[in-house]
Amino acid sequence: MKCQILLCKCILLLITLFPLCGQPKISLDIGIGFYEPTMTGFDDNELVPFPAGNFINRNILWNVGAYYEFFSNARVGYNSLTSFDLGRLDGFETSQPVFYRSMRYRMFPLETFFRLRPKIELNFTLTPIWGRGKIILETKPSSGGSGGRTITDDWNDLFNSFGDEDPIEQVASDNNMKSDWFGYSGMIGVRYYTRPWLGLDLKAGFINNSYDKDRWRFQGKRVKGPDLTITDIPVFSLKLIYAFR
Repeated sequence: MKCQILLCKCILLLITLFPLCGQPKISLDIGIGFYEPTMTGFDDNELVPFPAGNFINRNILWNVGAYYEFFSNARVGYNSLTSFDLGRLDGFETSQPVFYRSMRYRMFPLETFFRLRPKIELNFTLTPIWGRGKIILETKPSSGGSGGRTITDDWNDLFNSFGDEDPIEQVASDNNMKSDWFGYSGMIGVRYYTRPWLGLDLKAGFINNSYDKDRWRFQGKRVKGPDLTITDIPVFSLKLIYAFR
């Protein structure tokens, strides 16, 4: 008798959870975002001629993400918006190192939505942000012998251009500097399904980041990074959505 009661309770529990289990689905996103940060440390730097800022390397955010629909009108997921810059630093005498910069806004969104029509969805997203900036300098020493320019010289010139006058004595194999920060974002969007499994998603909102130029790291040492303003910035995104159960 006890076994039968336990079995009935399990069946009732499964029946209760069945609607929740039937709804969840996975969606994969790919697209682009647009924002307008103020990158004073790169664009107005008088000591180092960084690659010229343009719409692609300043305003475009390359977007990838994945979501899980855990309820009939709610999703959780991961989203990454990334800005890239690449070019040579011609002002570094004869070495001309290759400069690479990335700004990645990693988001962990909670999204609610409802259908205005069978093919049209309105959604609202709140998400914390874990941001990361990275600067890489692909450099090599000049051929001027013992008195020639070294890799360490190039890195110290870069740090000096950001206002850090404490020199690095020796550069090891690690050739990148990083910074992490936290923030948050809120967005509203509309999604149109061309197929039950395929849609276009347009979002508008803001991102707010607690970036600090004094919190960059290089080979275990705290260094100064570029002046950036990435606080309370409007952001837009356009994504292609592929969903499946």
